[in-house]
Amino acid sequence: MTDRELYFDGATPVYLDADLVATSATLSVVKPDGTQLEAPTVTLPTASTTVAAGSTPLALVLASVTGVAVGEPLQVVSDGVTYTVIPARIESSTKTLTLVNGLPTTPDTGSTVKATRLTASVAAPGVAQIGGGFRLAWTYSDGTTTKREGLPASVVRWEWQAPVAAADVQELLVLEFGQTRSDEAATRIADRVNGKMRLAIERTGRRPWLYLSSAMFEDSARAGVRYELALQGLVLSGSVYEAQRELRFAFDDALSTVIQGLASYDSDASGDLSAAEMRPLHFSIQARR
Repeated sequence: MTDRELYFDGATPVYLDADLVATSATLSVVKPDGTQLEAPTVTLPTASTTVAAGSTPLALVLASVTGVAVGEPLQVVSDGVTYTVIPARIESSTKTLTLVNGLPTTPDTGSTVKATRLTASVAAPGVAQIGGGFRLAWTYSDGTTTKREGLPASVVRWEWQAPVAAADVQELLVLEFGQTRSDEAATRIADRVNGKMRLAIERTGRRPWLYLSSAMFEDSARAGVRYELALQGLVLSGSVYEAQRELRFAFDDALSTVIQGLASYDSDASGDLSAAEMRPLHFSIQARR
């Protein structure tokens, strides 16, 4: 799980996709020493509607789409069973949601649909707090069940910009395979690649948000996309298994090469780069073939 990056000099919106419909919730921003930095006010979800006639397992027609947003989870309760769905597309004129993943059955007409996302805004922590080891400690309840979740966070000067986006995935698909995927499928591929790259950087002891730019990782990101597509069985030629193996090594090697050669890393989080920080750091990541 990657850190949530909190701007040191400005408010940062944060959210939690709860696994129940909360009627009360609190958030505590906890410092590395275990003391509380602040306790932002949590805004509860308000979207509440019902399933209308004409729904299918892959597309829900709702009585209203007010407050419903793409990518924000909803809980659907039908015949006493609770399902979590995520809208991939919303057609306002017909009040129809296309889902990222379909349901096992069509919900009954009149089934309740409610949002679950909790939101808050973390105030500027200040320059003295820049660094990692923070925690966003959420507590929430539906009046019967109380749950707690802690998510890692860092206070940063600049947020890390993901090197690959859904549009990049679509471009590679068109250029190399002559096809496209749905926007939600391309987004999931991009998210997996970005997550793997971020973890690879963090394993070296460095922090992604201290690099001058994520643009230097773009070639590695493309290698990562090719590997993710191979895991889904999409390769240019030959054995899928062999292609997966080779593309995994290509992705690892591309990351290793760029990380070993990277300069422009603000190691003391001062906001400027010294001559030493402009020089490449030499270490290696070994991948066993």
